[in-house]
Amino acid sequence: MEKIIVVFDGFCVLCNKYVHWVSKKNPSKNIYFTNFESSFINKNYPELTLSDTVFVINNKNKVLKKSAAIKHCIRFLKINPIVKFFVLILPDFLLDIFYNLISKNRYKIFGKYDSCTIPKNINKSNILN
Repeated sequence: MEKIIVVFDGFCVLCNKYVHWVSKKNPSKNIYFTNFESSFINKNYPELTLSDTVFVINNKNKVLKKSAAIKHCIRFLKINPIVKFFVLILPDFLLDIFYNLISKNRYKIFGKYDSCTIPKNINKSNILN
């Protein structure tokens, strides 16, 4: 099974909810999580900095962002197959329009934590510090 890493904004309430949701829907536990402030990112991917996107690093060390990152994660999740199908067939440029709109306004709409966090209710062995 392919190991993938989700790099997310630990200050963002929406991003933390997304990480929790992905963790719950990933039965094979092949998705790992870290935030931009982690030692793992600072040491291995210092070029990744906090921005308006979630990053996914696939098993070939390719860094995906925005809708391409979301779609890559969805492939490994146990969710409604019809929803999965429609998300996966939509072109990235179309999904990126909605992604950009939400990501640029995420703090205003969903809120922001005072400190960088990782959700407490996910499997600890799937957290890269």
